[in-house]
Amino acid sequence: MTWYQQEPDVAPREVDMNADRVAKLSDFFRRAVEEQKLFWGAQLAVFRHGKKVLDLGGGWARASDHKPVRPDTMFVLYSSTKGLAALCMHMLRDRGAFEYDDLVSKYWPEFAHNGKERATITHMLGHRIGNTVGPDWLTYKQWGDFAQCARAMEELAPRWTPGEANGYHPLNYGFMINELMRRTDGRDCGTFFQQEVAAPLGLDSLFIGLPESEEERVACVYEAPADRDSIVEMAKLMGFTPDEEYFRFQRDIMFEEGLDPKDLPFPEWDNIFNRPEVHRVVLAGGGGIAAARDIAKVYAMLAQNGSWEGQRFLSPETLEHSIVPTNEADAIDRSLRIPVIYGYGWMLGHLARGASLRTFGHPGKGGQTCVADLDRGLSFAFLNTGQKLCRVHAVLQ
Repeated sequence: MTWYQQEPDVAPREVDMNADRVAKLSDFFRRAVEEQKLFWGAQLAVFRHGKKVLDLGGGWARASDHKPVRPDTMFVLYSSTKGLAALCMHMLRDRGAFEYDDLVSKYWPEFAHNGKERATITHMLGHRIGNTVGPDWLTYKQWGDFAQCARAMEELAPRWTPGEANGYHPLNYGFMINELMRRTDGRDCGTFFQQEVAAPLGLDSLFIGLPESEEERVACVYEAPADRDSIVEMAKLMGFTPDEEYFRFQRDIMFEEGLDPKDLPFPEWDNIFNRPEVHRVVLAGGGGIAAARDIAKVYAMLAQNGSWEGQRFLSPETLEHSIVPTNEADAIDRSLRIPVIYGYGWMLGHLARGASLRTFGHPGKGGQTCVADLDRGLSFAFLNTGQKLCRVHAVLQ
């Protein structure tokens, strides 16, 4: 079994971390990689006070031919991409491109249809518009067409009055954010992120819209069971009984097509998120691709109050505003059917053991977790190939 551990920037004690606990974390991760009970391959990176303390990984990036995970391997982020899109939005707000309580239609007039006339940017960032899934005609074959994606968001009628409730928007969050960025800045989310965040931070392994030249570095993703019995089992463990609307929601975040493996270059290509043409799409709700060290560095910058080596990316005032909850702590998410606390594009508080509402970031389908903790000056990113044998699959795309 392949395994690596890169040299850290500093020893744990230099950033007030317990060296024994860091070593235990490294050992625990290595055992999980070697046992391969949870995933085929994974990476983990940890920063404290702007210094990298851990950078390790291992396992298989592609199970069908035992392609190994290496330090330059990148993983599909799924919804952890949403945290990067949120950062881009907050940077634009800092520059005066909009205010959070502005109507979306102020910048995107065509959006004000079918009950979305009073929808605000705050509603959009907090998953409160109600454009959760659909329309059915918007398939992955149209994702790269910004005009089609915008039209789809315009024609949807929200499931509730915008602002009335929160309900997770798996991919539509990204379609709406991307179009709003194009309307207010002129650049799509992937271009803005590359020019304004990735390049200044010196990142070479984090993209929203993958260059074709980087394709060989991407690890495959694998789906956990998605049959009705598995969905029912998951829902019961989470304390509710699924209805047909919930089954539809889950079907919308399953990406295997059921093709004959003999017709594919690799069996993994049955999942559309393992295909190069999908990797190249600017999919701000779920298509980011990264190595753990690079996305952990982005959150390390945020944990440093929005600055890095003298360059400010986000004002302290906007950062503090971005982690104000947009819903009540006990509000049941109308898509996920569990309590989720949203800030302005981030999820708050429940992302890690010991987290507070000043712990923020975004998870992704299959177990991706990317987090910053402002009070601890801590960030980490755990990326993997998706749950392997677990019967209960992740609900976040």
